[in-house]
Amino acid sequence: MMKKVKTIQRPDIAGACVLTAAQLNKYRFSDRHTVLTPELLEKMAKNSKLS
Repeated sequence: MMKKVKTIQRPDIAGACVLTAAQLNKYRFSDRHTVLTPELLEKMAKNSKLS
């Protein structure tokens, strides 16, 4: 029996943009895996506007 693939809705974040692989590599989360949630992405977007 095959498992169904989960569909994840895109968050509606004003001012969000698509990042290239090189741009994503600039972000350091931790040595562990980081689960990217819409809330975390929104927080990162706000922090990047401040710097």
